[in-house]
Amino acid sequence: MYRLSALCAAALLAACSNVPSPEAATQAQGAPGRHLPDVQAQCRNGDTQVIGAYKYENNMWGADKARGFTPEQCLLTRTVNGSKQVGWTWYWPGMDRSVFAYPQIMWGWKPWSGGKPSDARFPMRVGDLKSLTMDFDVQTDARGTYNLAPEIWLTRSGAWSDAPNPKLITTEIMFWMDYQQGATPAGSIVDRPVINGVTYELWKMDNIGNKGDGTGWTIYSFKSPTIQHTGRIDIQALLAYMVAKGWASKDEYVASVEFGNEVMGGSGTTWVKRFEVTAN
Repeated sequence: MYRLSALCAAALLAACSNVPSPEAATQAQGAPGRHLPDVQAQCRNGDTQVIGAYKYENNMWGADKARGFTPEQCLLTRTVNGSKQVGWTWYWPGMDRSVFAYPQIMWGWKPWSGGKPSDARFPMRVGDLKSLTMDFDVQTDARGTYNLAPEIWLTRSGAWSDAPNPKLITTEIMFWMDYQQGATPAGSIVDRPVINGVTYELWKMDNIGNKGDGTGWTIYSFKSPTIQHTGRIDIQALLAYMVAKGWASKDEYVASVEFGNEVMGGSGTTWVKRFEVTAN
């Protein structure tokens, strides 16, 4: 993610700071999932695993914001019914509204990371997409402040490079599938669209983050009315709505599809039982 967070939780976080809370101080030290039986852990910032077209990354992009505590975050691997299962675990006893980390899965070409796209068709022009869906099924056991926020990055060009190139970014679109009561995305509500029978809150904030040239980008967040740990996100339908409203262009490009937990503080573990992106 490597950016200013998309998360603001006014009700929960109004009095928060990035120093350890008394509750956190009483928790067992370290990321809880690391010590589960028959689990292998990779706990360095930036550790990755690649499974087919999907890259799992231990993304601790905000680690330099930790003050007065030592965080721990790891990618996890275990075997379930003879199949490999990957997840992640975190321990951030402080609290920071702008997000400490985003352990995640990446698909496509991520502007913040560079490298070869996992699908040679991407970045793909929005107007050329016939369908783009994300199917997911996760198990999360966590305390503290976090969300489950898949997202896509839109860029102004279909070009990709081995080197990171965030200057291409135009728009970030998040899909809030899990969150604490009272937590809200960045910005303010601009619409309540009904898409495929679901009424979302659509939040918007302009000029968020820094692409490395002193400028930011626009972020939109579709907030689900219910908590969803399993389901399908029809990304193409959401993009079609945004194009019709003038908030996205057919001439922008979908660069990457990503999936992870934004972590503002606390501890937890997420196991990914299923994740699949389908594009045509």
